[in-house]
Amino acid sequence: MKKLALTTLKIFCLLVFVSFVNSCAYVSSQSWRMREVENKSQANKQAPAECLAVFREFFAYVQKYEPSLVTDEKAQNRWLTKRMRKAFVEHIGRSGKSEANPAYPTNATFKLVWNEPTTYSIVGSRQYDFQNKDNPNDNRAVIDVLYEWDTYTDGINNQYPGEKQLHSFIFVFEDGAWKLDDIYTFDDEYTTAESLRQFFSKQ
Repeated sequence: MKKLALTTLKIFCLLVFVSFVNSCAYVSSQSWRMREVENKSQANKQAPAECLAVFREFFAYVQKYEPSLVTDEKAQNRWLTKRMRKAFVEHIGRSGKSEANPAYPTNATFKLVWNEPTTYSIVGSRQYDFQNKDNPNDNRAVIDVLYEWDTYTDGINNQYPGEKQLHSFIFVFEDGAWKLDDIYTFDDEYTTAESLRQFFSKQ
């Protein structure tokens, strides 16, 4: 009888201990839960003029067939971050040597459209500068670009009359210059959400 009582006491103590540990873990998780605070790390500001100028130069370059960013290493170094350049070059290597391969990149790859829009416009921009001693290169800018197809032209040169597409060009201040780090697209009727650098890394 005493043995049974002792066993029961041990089980009870074990249950109390487990319950105590679980309650401590719950309190700990509650106290460390992420909470929203007022943003004090930076003032809201648009992308700097230098970054917008780089975007315009780069975009004018990729709207032409030649010279090709695929073979123009000087242009790659000028306009692409190390991460984007690495993903792009590896993608070129995996795509073979012939532009007959649909996956083979061209300048147009950086426009992320099959059919040429009628116009494009910069509809917004913002800079996120979190540089400090632990993050010396954490200075980014996002440039939001809207592609539009007109409503009065039809046919093979305008396959999406009246359509609009939003693209976000991500720039990083690297080695003393603004460079393209990625381009994001968003879901719509004809486009799926995508990261260009991720596309280069997967293909």
